[in-house]
Amino acid sequence: MRTASLAIIIILILISFALIFVSFLLAPDSNSFSGALVGSNDLDLFKVSKERGIKKVLKWSMYSLGTLLFILAIVLRVVLQKG
Repeated sequence: MRTASLAIIIILILISFALIFVSFLLAPDSNSFSGALVGSNDLDLFKVSKERGIKKVLKWSMYSLGTLLFILAIVLRVVLQKG
């Protein structure tokens, strides 16, 4: 059980760093709250837009990495409870 929990912890750390990296890549393209505060003209909050290309890949990698992080955190909790 000790090696399994250590492996899961290392995988969780790697996924966390990947999530941070993807969020930094995605951040300049997203409309932020600070733009709404200062009155940015390019802020289209209710505009329906389709992501294409790298934005779509980044969005889906963010969803999948977040889901994987959540599932592995639950698995780690179960492994630690049994051990």
